[in-house]
Amino acid sequence: MKKSLIGAVAALAIGAGMASAQTIGIAGVPTGFGAAGGVAQIGFSATYSQRARGAGPTRTHGDAATVANFGFGNPVTGLGIEFGINLTSFRRFGQSGHLSFGLHRLWQAGPGVFSAALRAAYVSPWGDINAYRPAYSLTGTYLGGIGPRMAMVSVGVGTGWGQRGNDRTVRGAVGVGLGLNEQWAASLGYVGQESVVGAVWNPPALGGTSVAFSVRNLEESGNATFAVDIGRAFALMR
Repeated sequence: MKKSLIGAVAALAIGAGMASAQTIGIAGVPTGFGAAGGVAQIGFSATYSQRARGAGPTRTHGDAATVANFGFGNPVTGLGIEFGINLTSFRRFGQSGHLSFGLHRLWQAGPGVFSAALRAAYVSPWGDINAYRPAYSLTGTYLGGIGPRMAMVSVGVGTGWGQRGNDRTVRGAVGVGLGLNEQWAASLGYVGQESVVGAVWNPPALGGTSVAFSVRNLEESGNATFAVDIGRAFALMR
């Protein structure tokens, strides 16, 4: 069973110091940015682990998860509110999952912007994870520039970031992303117990769909996890 990481991917095409569009994001690391009011975010995450997970007939190297987030409120003038439905495994699609909730606030911070988010996950779990307790996190992210490059720095603390999904030990997360051009950003991070090396791709042909590639836990030989996360945001009202 794998947790969806798409909520950790913030991919934006924005103006850089040299007036060129750049994609910026951090793959596989939680960020403080959330869905604005009237916006829905759909994400799909596929993972492959060198070491098989689970036990008995459910033991597997690969799995997938999906999430739908819905945004309410205004994070600039007040608070943004998120509600999410998470399906944690495709092996028995829809039979395991949980709800998630979040509050986030966005404001100007010098030449860039800062966003902070307080989130609760694993709320009302069902299926294989029905015994899981809720997990909580607080994350802050700054989005600005380094010379002509856009940069993003994210720092957070939370539970549920261990290698076992039911682990509720308090752990930290940190990540840095750097825009390379209008389609690609590179990132490095550390979440809970694992390093994360990744890239975010925002291809024009996909019309706003972002794809994140990441490799986790490189420091433990034979136990790395490879992930591909795909996300798209939609305006619910026009």
